[in-house]
Amino acid sequence: MSQYTPTTGIITQIHWQNIDPNQLGCSLMISFRSMDQGDIHVIVDGSTYVVDNRQLKVGDQVTFFYSLSAPVPLIYPPQYRAVVAVHTPSGQYAALDVFTQIPYNSQLTNSDDTLRLNLSRRIPLTLPNGQVFGGALAGKLLLVIYSATTRSIPAQTTPERIIVFCGGE
Repeated sequence: MSQYTPTTGIITQIHWQNIDPNQLGCSLMISFRSMDQGDIHVIVDGSTYVVDNRQLKVGDQVTFFYSLSAPVPLIYPPQYRAVVAVHTPSGQYAALDVFTQIPYNSQLTNSDDTLRLNLSRRIPLTLPNGQVFGGALAGKLLLVIYSATTRSIPAQTTPERIIVFCGGE
């Protein structure tokens, strides 16, 4: 099972989070209408990786990933600290997980065997800082951006883009 879970939806409000006066202006509280959880709040700060450094705006459809092992206050609406944020317009999806290589095959599969990657040389492989990645993908934490999948089990996709986090989990 993945250490990170996604939630996708539409941003409804963005405002500065004012918890620590020394950190004023460093983190945002995003009100978000999630497709799977309803209304939630997501904290985005300097440690959140935002794909392509795109500014988040009200009305954007975004997928936020948060750690399942991070502490969460018992409040309503729920409040999560985003690890990754990616714009996912209609028809686009994202997965953040450690992918492993299937024995005797070049395909990669995620930790709960629900998504299998069909790789080609045309898929851009980059590091979070935008530099080209040139190593093996197996065993690394990958942000996979894709659109179409098969209806098989596990679902298979040819990614549009893969961002490799070399630190693993």
